[in-house]
Amino acid sequence: MKKVWVFIFLLVYGVGYSITGNEVLKKVEEVLTKEKDRESLVEVILYSGDKVREKREMQVWNAGKDKRVVKFLSPSSVKGIGVLSLPNSEMYVYLPAYKRVRAIQGSAKDQNFQGTDFSYREIGSFNYSSDFDASIVSEDNENYVLELKRKPNSEITYDRVVMVVSKDSFLPRKLDMFEKGALKKILEITETEKKGNYYILKRLKMTTLSTKTATEIIVKDVKFDQGLELKGIFSQRFLEK
Repeated sequence: MKKVWVFIFLLVYGVGYSITGNEVLKKVEEVLTKEKDRESLVEVILYSGDKVREKREMQVWNAGKDKRVVKFLSPSSVKGIGVLSLPNSEMYVYLPAYKRVRAIQGSAKDQNFQGTDFSYREIGSFNYSSDFDASIVSEDNENYVLELKRKPNSEITYDRVVMVVSKDSFLPRKLDMFEKGALKKILEITETEKKGNYYILKRLKMTTLSTKTATEIIVKDVKFDQGLELKGIFSQRFLEK
């Protein structure tokens, strides 16, 4: 009889976590977008296996969870190429060779961004709550382990994501990304930094298992709260500059 009551309790009340998965995910996004805006200078390293294929430099501007601009500064083969992301999944790319801005729609958002292992949707972004529902599958003294399941109305290609989150800072440490049930990519956050009241994901690496390629992003410099929206940063006009 006691076992029956225990089963009913777990069925009704869950396993007894003090916080829900969606609440953890919300805290992750709040920590990563706490500032009004952010401008970052980053080094991008492309790997084939263990060998460095190319090094690039990129600038990223963010405001909140859904406004960002990404531009390559070097080398010359990609210089000036940029992406603008706006609310409601609105996204544009600028290609200097054609001197025009074009919209990115549908599945094109999940294509790799200019030879990196990050998709157009992923580059410079860390917004998962709009596409996934999260639940806690385990925890220890240091981390929560979340399982993110794709929402029915989402157009994102991942079926689910397993995310390890630090209990101390609510910063993500690792993400395993699954597509059609198979592990496709792994994102590892290997170095973080606190600057004033804000956290920085200072060093992270995205690995694509099928191609044995990886892209590492190293943040070299960050500026906060510069009034970027008032300066017209998040616009097609700025993307073309």
